[in-house]
Amino acid sequence: MNPRQTEFPFYCFPPVAQESGWELIKNIGIPTEMAAALLLPSMAASVQGCFDVELAPSMRVPLSLMTMIVAPSGTGKTPAQDRLTSGIKKFEDEMREQFDGDWIQYQSATDAHTAERKAILGLLKEQTKAGKDTAYLRQQLSELDSSAPPMPKLVKIIAKNTTLAGIEDRLSSNWPNILVPQDEAAHFLEIRFEEQLSAANSTWSGSPIAVDTGKRKFFVKEPRITWLLQVQPKAFERFKKKLGPRLTDEGSAARMLFTYVEPSQYQPGPLANQQWGATEQFNQLCYEHLHSSVSETGKPVAKKVLKLDAQAQALLDQERQRIKTLKSPGGPLFDQQELCAKAHDNTLRIAAILHAFSNSMGDISGQTMLNAIEIFTWFANEQIRVLTPAPKPPQEWCDANLLLRWFANFVRTHNQICIQKNHLLKQGPRATRSSPRLNAALLLLWQQGLLEERVQEGSKAVYILLNPGAFQPYQIAQLLNQNLAFPS
Repeated sequence: MNPRQTEFPFYCFPPVAQESGWELIKNIGIPTEMAAALLLPSMAASVQGCFDVELAPSMRVPLSLMTMIVAPSGTGKTPAQDRLTSGIKKFEDEMREQFDGDWIQYQSATDAHTAERKAILGLLKEQTKAGKDTAYLRQQLSELDSSAPPMPKLVKIIAKNTTLAGIEDRLSSNWPNILVPQDEAAHFLEIRFEEQLSAANSTWSGSPIAVDTGKRKFFVKEPRITWLLQVQPKAFERFKKKLGPRLTDEGSAARMLFTYVEPSQYQPGPLANQQWGATEQFNQLCYEHLHSSVSETGKPVAKKVLKLDAQAQALLDQERQRIKTLKSPGGPLFDQQELCAKAHDNTLRIAAILHAFSNSMGDISGQTMLNAIEIFTWFANEQIRVLTPAPKPPQEWCDANLLLRWFANFVRTHNQICIQKNHLLKQGPRATRSSPRLNAALLLLWQQGLLEERVQEGSKAVYILLNPGAFQPYQIAQLLNQNLAFPS
């Protein structure tokens, strides 16, 4: 994997999200990029039910996102996610209470409707047998059927650790605006991933989708699904190896905002005296946005369409032109065509999310667009870093690393730190048994202060004297037990 990039530009988030993120970083110990990758989906899930954003005249896109966090167990993913979704859960609890009351009313209304229908059918049967005119009764039955009490829908946002079939069932029976957090996404990645992601990608545009649950088929008019996939590094590497170039060449993951967290980045925070005031404000804002997405009749509201002001539009056009230049033949992004193709859409969505979540008035501003561009650029660079093979190190680095481990084993088995150079050409690592490659590797190790060459008095024999401070027992064990890359 390529070296880590600079720290995530946290200052681009709205103030309440910034402050909440710093609380997560301080109290739980997660790195800034993980905090950002958790905050963005939470914001998107809160506002995607109320807003769309104009991509072009008469063309709009939803504020949904797809994110993926690759991080080992015990790095704070779950507690951080639980903190950021408590506002959503509070909203769901209230909707559940309301649904329970609506369900009781629905059952009473259904019982009355059924009894009235039976009475009309009884009269209709009698009148038909008597040979009387039944037109009036048939009209009554038709009017009654058209006014059957509607079944209430449970407004539930979080669809945690579910399959695509489960998501389809949720869309059919519950609510079209959902957040799908997959805490252990290895199963999602490894079982028919391309088929599943293809289905997930079909919701990206927000256009109506056909859902087949097996029992019935129907259309979901305006699906809004934000994805948050969390997976462990080993499972992710298996998935990456399985798909190979298709992962980036065919756009399978081009829509995703990637974050790869190393174990060393997790620094557990203090358990006592934790302050969560900003995170509580963040969750309250999520709660208020979600309430705004439900009409008085319990149905989804008509979405407001956000637009860019002149400066924001100019900046987005400028960024699109810059990416077009970078992805042209010979450009640094020429091998990232799919990622570049989704850059405009993702940047626009991020800008709209920042604007909507902040309760900003008017059109999306130039400053908000600058923030969105910087945020997307970081995630795009992270995807390139994670998914692009690291350049092969120079041959002399590989040889030096091989020779260093050979020296460690020599000291361990012979208890000597002086070796004749000619012995290395005959008995050393096979790759360095030529003078040019051996000399290049020795030069690098000498530059690191690990050895020096000496010529014995009265002799032409050249000896390699190892630095004893670099070959202590614990250092030897470390060199022999790890596949270390040569330090740059």
